[in-house]
Amino acid sequence: MQRGYLTLLAVYAPEEGKAEQTEEFYETLQNQIHKISKNDYIVVAGDYNARVGNIAIDGILGTNGEITNSNGHKLKEFASVNELKITNIFQTKKFIKWRGMPEVTDPL
Repeated sequence: MQRGYLTLLAVYAPEEGKAEQTEEFYETLQNQIHKISKNDYIVVAGDYNARVGNIAIDGILGTNGEITNSNGHKLKEFASVNELKITNIFQTKKFIKWRGMPEVTDPL
């Protein structure tokens, strides 16, 4: 099989509760996915305004999510149909607090 390119799509989904806009968003996104070569690696990154829950779906969804909302159901369906992983919930979240640059005391 010939390897393709890395295709990166950046997205911003409608807020929770906007069903008509959410449906249109996923239809448009699916149309774009269909245009991508099957040999390409696909990354669809962005803000889905979704909570996908913590029940694992083998190869798609891990167990570190929050309770599911309607946008989460749409995202899980989209990922499943397109064989994509929802990656931010495969690991536990670690927060790093930035406190600024360390002081440099030795000249170069």
